[in-house]
Amino acid sequence: KGRSSPRRGGSVRPRHLFAHWESVVRRLRAAGKLALFLDFDGTLAPICLHPAEVKIPLPTGRILQRLARHPRVNLYVISGRRMADVRGHVRIHPVTYLGLHGWERSNGKLTESETLRFMQRLRREVEKEMEGLEGIWIQDKTIVFVVHYRRAGDAARRRARAVLATLLAKAGSRVRLMEGKKVWEILPVELKGKGAAVLTLLRESKGRLLPIYLGDDTTDEAAFAALSRGITVRVGEPQPTRARYELRDPGEVCEFLRKLEAEIS
Repeated sequence: KGRSSPRRGGSVRPRHLFAHWESVVRRLRAAGKLALFLDFDGTLAPICLHPAEVKIPLPTGRILQRLARHPRVNLYVISGRRMADVRGHVRIHPVTYLGLHGWERSNGKLTESETLRFMQRLRREVEKEMEGLEGIWIQDKTIVFVVHYRRAGDAARRRARAVLATLLAKAGSRVRLMEGKKVWEILPVELKGKGAAVLTLLRESKGRLLPIYLGDDTTDEAAFAALSRGITVRVGEPQPTRARYELRDPGEVCEFLRKLEAEIS
């Protein structure tokens, strides 16, 4: 008995994209323009110990350059990084870059100054309480901050998690926490996430577009759910997801982009 496709309300184990390529091809051929949404870390580029070390493999970059100029493709790179950061890593045009999980756009402005001040105070409290925990470091994204524990031992990670739980309980409903790959990301509630961002972009686009979304983390699940009628692909080790398909790693993402380009050329 075959596995069912994921629905908006829940997660199931997806199907490998290349094993069902013919059904994807039929949708590509029937579509007019494509809205190609790509996450950065873990999707286009392998994850590294430090975000500054991440680089897009050269073959992937070359294909992206060609897809960015293709008349049938609207290309978006959507990341939890700040917009300028992800744009500086990708360096491809024309592309619509979206930072802070889609909330920060090229014409976007940071939210109200009171929220900024609140988030910066909260970050400083977290930094103070976690000072000295080996392997824990905090990344400041101005209105968002991230606690990284990839290099931490179990004891330091447990202590950091307890500190974070206490401080977030004090902060109340003004913030929310998103768990990612060896990170905890703390955001103000105004930042709605990638699902809301991709739906806004599609509403703003002219004509009907077939959305294609590739992402590797829990932060991408909202987009998979929002685009349940599109082509959604989770990248990484097999696990339940709201995406319809799966790819194993950024290497397979590169192969997908190559196959996509061949199909629409």
